[in-house]
Amino acid sequence: MAGPAERRDPRRWSVFGGLFGIYFSFGVVAMSIAPIVGEVRADLGLSRGSMGLALGAWQLIYIVTAPPAGRLVDRLGLRRSLTLGALVIVASGLARVAATGLTGFWLAIALFGVGGPLVSAGAPKVVSTWFSDVHERRFAVGAYNTAPALGGMATLVLSNSVLMPLTGSWRTTVAIETGLMVVAAACWLLVSRHSPPSTEATERAVETGGARSLLAEPEVRAILVFGVGVFFIAHGLGGWLPSILRSHSGFSAMAAANWTALGGVVGIGASLLLPRRASRDRLPLFLATILTVIVTGLVALIVLPTSFDPVPVAVIGVRSALIPLTIVMLMDCRAVGPANMGLAFGMWFAVSEIGGVTGPLVVGWVGGTTAGFGGALVVVAGVCGLLLVVVAHLSRLHSREVGSPGTGTGH
Repeated sequence: MAGPAERRDPRRWSVFGGLFGIYFSFGVVAMSIAPIVGEVRADLGLSRGSMGLALGAWQLIYIVTAPPAGRLVDRLGLRRSLTLGALVIVASGLARVAATGLTGFWLAIALFGVGGPLVSAGAPKVVSTWFSDVHERRFAVGAYNTAPALGGMATLVLSNSVLMPLTGSWRTTVAIETGLMVVAAACWLLVSRHSPPSTEATERAVETGGARSLLAEPEVRAILVFGVGVFFIAHGLGGWLPSILRSHSGFSAMAAANWTALGGVVGIGASLLLPRRASRDRLPLFLATILTVIVTGLVALIVLPTSFDPVPVAVIGVRSALIPLTIVMLMDCRAVGPANMGLAFGMWFAVSEIGGVTGPLVVGWVGGTTAGFGGALVVVAGVCGLLLVVVAHLSRLHSREVGSPGTGTGH
């Protein structure tokens, strides 16, 4: 039988490059409004509350659309489903350019929540399909998860420093950024024109089922719960950390942005390095260690003098690795195979986005009370503690799974 090296398709990295381009452009379009909020508000006559309502539209839509989008990925195939997702995201960007008021602007951003899940649910299936070697597959998961972060960082850096001065229009700026997805979709169509390789994983397709079968698996249920907490932490801190550093630590706007960006760099490094080293039996240990590091960093932010705050902010950046590690864990579940992987990740993103929506809301609400942002950091640390309980449960499930063949007592 052919070894893993012999089964590796030579086109896998070009296909991965096409996926990376789409996910990078995903991040660009997702962040296209954030750096130019002032200009957009002034032009459309929106209050801060209305703008906040519009900016959160796609995350809310994700919760509803991700499961059917995942099912569509399984039925349409990777090439067509990711192309469709990219085109819907392009439509979202162009609709933002054409918006004249709150309703149109909200619908334009909400449309991103229709196309985005096709990309989110399709990406793990692309990696699982094209990468037969487990170490390469896990590295690829970590690597493609850095793409939207890099795209978002590029948008934050270039929108106000290059594109707005060059064009003088927020609409033209967003149109140019949306055009990047058109290029990415064309590249994806080019590199994905060949049929994906056939692997031994296909044999598992007949053993996997639909949503009910997935939810019947204890490990899948635990990973869904874990995803809610992971997105709560990632989006809660990601959205508010610069404000926390300004209000709680007394940093200037520029210093807060720079130190937050340093944490982002740490997160990218962790996402590239950790998934490849996290074998199935070591995944719970990796997750528990990261959560403990985050709690330590949050406590340090609260109790240490503010002059030390850049260090825990950088350390907290490892939270970014939680998402690719959780994706690897779900990908390795025995209930998840090629036939239902899109559905599995559609469900995971839908449930996880509940945390993505509530995280920023809770952190902002607590930060506005007498508890301040210090209290908000305690809440996030408490969520990390709850996730450690979920990790302990996952560790027991893994131990039972490993031990059952030898003991003959497994279920």
